[in-house]
Amino acid sequence: MTRIVFLGASVNWVPRLMTDLLAVFPEPLDVHFVDLDPAPAETCRAWGEEANRAFGRRDRYEGTLDRRAALRGADAVLITLSTGGFPAMANDLAIPEADGIFATVGDTCGPAGWSRSLRNHAVFEAFARDFAELCPRAFIANYTNPMAYLTGLLAQSCPNPVVGLCHAYFETRDVLRDLLGLDEAHRPDVAIAGMNHFTWVTDFTVGGKPGYPMLEAVLAGRSLHDALPEETPDEIGFVSGHRLCAALFDAYRRMPYPADRHTVEFVPWGVAGFPERRDVLYQAKMPYEELARYGVRRTAIRHREAFQALARTHLDAVRDLPAGSSPRRSRETGADMIRAFLLDAPVTDAVNAPNAGQVPWLPLGACVETLGTVDGRGVHPLPAGPLPDPVVELIRPHALAQRWLLDAMRDRRPEQALEALRIDPQCRALDPDRVAALYDRLVAANLPFAPVGFLVRKETRP
Repeated sequence: MTRIVFLGASVNWVPRLMTDLLAVFPEPLDVHFVDLDPAPAETCRAWGEEANRAFGRRDRYEGTLDRRAALRGADAVLITLSTGGFPAMANDLAIPEADGIFATVGDTCGPAGWSRSLRNHAVFEAFARDFAELCPRAFIANYTNPMAYLTGLLAQSCPNPVVGLCHAYFETRDVLRDLLGLDEAHRPDVAIAGMNHFTWVTDFTVGGKPGYPMLEAVLAGRSLHDALPEETPDEIGFVSGHRLCAALFDAYRRMPYPADRHTVEFVPWGVAGFPERRDVLYQAKMPYEELARYGVRRTAIRHREAFQALARTHLDAVRDLPAGSSPRRSRETGADMIRAFLLDAPVTDAVNAPNAGQVPWLPLGACVETLGTVDGRGVHPLPAGPLPDPVVELIRPHALAQRWLLDAMRDRRPEQALEALRIDPQCRALDPDRVAALYDRLVAANLPFAPVGFLVRKETRP
């Protein structure tokens, strides 16, 4: 039996990814849900038993706290966890606000993403050691943010094929398809490059014909804002507007990832400098704080808690399926990549992987997002085309900050970790002493959740 291990029994990810696996692997699977808390591990195991009934399968499911036992001999591992959970993430959002930084998501870049990287680093280092010892040939699919940082850490720390996966790619394709008025049978072929949650369309084609000239013809001199839908939901259900996406396209004539809730954190003028905010009541259900400039709503902790409760209803939905049902695929591609590796049946899609030259205009070693092919030999990123120089310079500091922090954490060098925070565009308006004070507050907030005592600067120690 093919042995599948989930590190993190996520009520949000397990139903989606597990159903995809059942759809592409007709033979029985041996599935292990690993968590520090036995309750979600048991919940996911029980979901598996219901899936066996609904889909007429004979898969084996186990919920466990014993990570090493589960990993021994694994064929594929999916990572779907968040060290510290919502209490730790609340600090990531709240602490930088004293310096005027209003993170809208807070899981990728800026001080919040920097802090989240610290908290997950030791956990992922331990994972990498276990992979190397217990399942050195297993395919590793990482879904945990910061996607680029943690995927890069795994890729440099274990011998396994490693890929970071996100649904940004097909969200971008959907927006282009809608702009051009295409149906599902005529989706554009899209090439991307950049960082996770800040990719750009280097080029695209429709039926073999260049796509950007088609898009310019549709716009006929108008702003992209006039043609875009007001907002769209992502695969998880979070809603994002597109006003910033339109502004960036109008400036640079290249399409960015259209989810403004992420993109706004990457541009220097987006969330820093005490931006004007306002309270809104979205769909008359729940209050949000919103950036006045682009109308981007913050995904606060209370909203994440509400979405997690909704995810539990999706988890329970399998119970209502009649026996003999067929697994319904999501649009996530992790299951396809696992199958491609294990059966040597190549598939090409968006991948996050360390830059070994596939994006020549970004620093080597930084983890970047491009198209890539997965086959029985591993993950093979494909060369990316060019982007306008101003766009490159929007992306570059994030790539440098990620690489510097990864090196700093690996070598236990707090002074370089501080420099990685200083060069992040969200911190550029702060003087060096204020960034150092922000560093100290974030490190202190993470001490209850992660072994980051080596980052405490000597001048701040009691």
